[in-house]
Amino acid sequence: MRRLAAFAWLIAALAAAGCVSLTPAQERAAAEVRAMADDTTRIYDVSRISVLVGSNVDGVGGSYRRGLFTLSTPMLSSRHRDSIVAHELAHYLLEHDRPLHGPLALDMQREQELRELDANAKAVEILVRVRGYREEQALSLVYDHLLGFHRLVADKRTVIPWGHRAPCEEMSDLLRRFPAHRAWTDDLPCGPSAATTVSGVRRPPAITPPHEGASGLLVREPSSLPRALGAFDRGRDTQVTLRLAVHPADRPLSVVSRWYDPAGIERRVVSRTVEPSAEAGDAWHTHSVAMWELRPYPGQWTATVSVDGAPAGEYSFTLAR
Repeated sequence: MRRLAAFAWLIAALAAAGCVSLTPAQERAAAEVRAMADDTTRIYDVSRISVLVGSNVDGVGGSYRRGLFTLSTPMLSSRHRDSIVAHELAHYLLEHDRPLHGPLALDMQREQELRELDANAKAVEILVRVRGYREEQALSLVYDHLLGFHRLVADKRTVIPWGHRAPCEEMSDLLRRFPAHRAWTDDLPCGPSAATTVSGVRRPPAITPPHEGASGLLVREPSSLPRALGAFDRGRDTQVTLRLAVHPADRPLSVVSRWYDPAGIERRVVSRTVEPSAEAGDAWHTHSVAMWELRPYPGQWTATVSVDGAPAGEYSFTLAR
């Protein structure tokens, strides 16, 4: 068991971060993060780690230093939250707060870069052991986080922090460490087979910016229109959205969509309640599934919809390889 961080360090960190007022939703999210940290230390049999939520963590979602994990307030509601948390907990488990030993600044940077690559891979393991993800979904989630960071760098909305390689290089390294999943990772942006080599220098491929607005499948419910078909890009789209027009009723309606992968395995269930409305016409209703959940299973998907338990439509879309 490792020793807990020095109490004086925790006080200094709290003073630097200041007091943060959280909304009820943020409080619940912060509690989930702390529970994930506690579960990780229990499962890996190490000392508990202090978790601090702060609003002044500029440019990064989280950080780990000397036994203290800090998470930025905006990250509490991000789809990348669990990946960021797992990455920083990986630094803790791998004892990456030990001093760097390189004799030169460049050597120290390269050593830190290797630590970051190791933490990416360890984060996948943590998501599997602690959060119960299937390995392909955990890998997709960590890849999704790196892909999002790549876009920020490409759009010049942030810079690459010291000790990190270009996001595309980190993505490629991560996917190469999980060769059992090459059937679905090979052709992803920055995947093992996606990069090209020119004059011995590895060039990352261009990544198309994500779709703006409603990136998803537009359909009507229950079945007044023919079955809707759509194709989605596993590296470009951030989600698939099923848009439904629910006929009005004088009582709340339970609308459930079940998402089946190309092998017919149910991968996601989305449940929503449509409240009665005084407005005339159908109520538009959306069910969205993040691409990281779908990405490991390319091919034709089917989403079935039920309203109050009664079948109300079946819709298909394709995830391009």
